[in-house]
Amino acid sequence: MTQANGKTSEGTKATAVTRAPAKVRIEGLYKIFDVGHGKVTALDNVNITIPDGEFLCIVGPSGCGKTTLLRILAGLETASEGNIIMTQRDKSKPMNSMIFQEQSVFPWMTVQDNIAYGLRMRGVDRKESAEKVDFYVRKIGLLKFAKAYPHQLSGGMKQRVSVARAFANDPEVLLMDEPFAALDEQNKVLLQEELLRIWEETRKTVIFITHSIDEAIVLGDRVIVMTAHPGRVKADVRVDFPRPRKVYELRAQPKYGELAYKIWDLLRDEVLKAKREEGTE
Repeated sequence: MTQANGKTSEGTKATAVTRAPAKVRIEGLYKIFDVGHGKVTALDNVNITIPDGEFLCIVGPSGCGKTTLLRILAGLETASEGNIIMTQRDKSKPMNSMIFQEQSVFPWMTVQDNIAYGLRMRGVDRKESAEKVDFYVRKIGLLKFAKAYPHQLSGGMKQRVSVARAFANDPEVLLMDEPFAALDEQNKVLLQEELLRIWEETRKTVIFITHSIDEAIVLGDRVIVMTAHPGRVKADVRVDFPRPRKVYELRAQPKYGELAYKIWDLLRDEVLKAKREEGTE
């Protein structure tokens, strides 16, 4: 999607220096909803540049437009104004795939068939598809459940299938909207580590929405902090911990706490502002 707009913001300055060619450029993005009694601005002049292969996390208070931004990137919503430029290297592969917060597996399909769905829709050769599905079934540790249906799986298993399906489809950009939010802490940590292992091998460009500062630090190369409604880029924080990462080893480092506090200090006023607007404070 490309829509002309010449405006700039502090978000542009924050993301101007990158370590790799830009994979995604979000320039002067606005989203305005007509809600019947008037217009509501969800996103206000958002500017973010995402290098190829980066794992970018976005945090912000409820209602700041994080999911709206992801849906615009996925082509599920249209921007009111601004540019989104995605650089595609391989036209035979999808530009992006999205993993939603809620479990989005097809209940009438087995684990194997769910993972193969995107490949089948693209007309990928059956042999190649079977090899990829087998690889990811093993990678997510569900070999014994390959022919099981979603009702036979736990919530964590279903989200593993969602992650495997997205990676198997081999998109150039992976969009993830709080995919682990509904899981208990133990399953969340296991899935975070599985996601990191798969990402280390593929180095997909990932844009990951989360409410959790902890999750953003564990997973991300950078953390974008959004303001309360309307959503703007408030800060761009680099996460300099080396990879590969183990969740609890990372949390044990003194600098982890310092970075978590820094991000919370940026986010705190925005969360309080959002609560005041909701009338919950």
